[in-house]
Amino acid sequence: MTDANEAGFLDGDVVAAVAAVGVVDRAVGTALPVDVTSASVGAGGSRVPAWQVIGDIRDVAEVTWGRWPRPGEALVSATAMEVLALDAPVGAVRTRAGVTVPVVGAFTARDPFDDVAAGVLIAAPAGVVARVLHVVATDAATVPSTQGAVLAILARPPTDLQVVSPVALAELQGEVMGDLARYGRGLLLAVLAAGALLTAVVVLADVLVHRADLGRRRALGAPRWVIVALVTGRVTLAATVGVVVGSVVTAVLLARTGQAPVPAFALGTAILAVLTAAVAALPPALAASHRDPVHVLRTP
Repeated sequence: MTDANEAGFLDGDVVAAVAAVGVVDRAVGTALPVDVTSASVGAGGSRVPAWQVIGDIRDVAEVTWGRWPRPGEALVSATAMEVLALDAPVGAVRTRAGVTVPVVGAFTARDPFDDVAAGVLIAAPAGVVARVLHVVATDAATVPSTQGAVLAILARPPTDLQVVSPVALAELQGEVMGDLARYGRGLLLAVLAAGALLTAVVVLADVLVHRADLGRRRALGAPRWVIVALVTGRVTLAATVGVVVGSVVTAVLLARTGQAPVPAFALGTAILAVLTAAVAALPPALAASHRDPVHVLRTP
């Protein structure tokens, strides 16, 4: 939430009140970033952005070297150290206004504050107000209630606040994921239906070609279920071999591109493919088992 008119209402007390809400995981305020240079190099040195943090700086970063900063002290990221040519996260940085800020340690940014990983974090002295209030909900389901609770605490007119919330983004993401799921489901069903049709045609042709062999088995006393099991068993065995080989080759090729399929999805698709082949083979198998063996074996 951004103080759109720079009214200065996002002070430390407001940040603390928001952080105390039950559905809020973390809440911190940040002032607008300013450019800083290494104090030892001076104004002509390379610049990195620096953010003053209002609230608990532990909610934004983790210290990897040194100690937590007191008000008016700073932490520097590895990227900022490289740009500022610092051999270690010690010394000081200087703002354009000439304010020198001691550096007391290094940090890595916590999610979702990855944007600060390229700069410097300054523990804001007392009296500094935030321009932006960052609020992290306890989980995705509490985002709407979190937003409502924060707006109630701020009690500002809509013209004073610019709210960027993941609620609308989450709804859009849900709709997109639903569309993709329906498309993927329809595509999978279409592929299975086409495969079933082709399997049925091939099995029917095979049954017609080997009708004499099947007729001899019936004439020698084989019951109908044996003929059905023989035909569907051959198809199921061939389908299983094809599914295993195809799944392994596909998984290897996709893994090389970094897009390996989820094992549960791959296993489920493989089982569906084998079952589809077996079901598609049933009609030709039943037709073969009900043919009159005498008619099949009759010599023209």
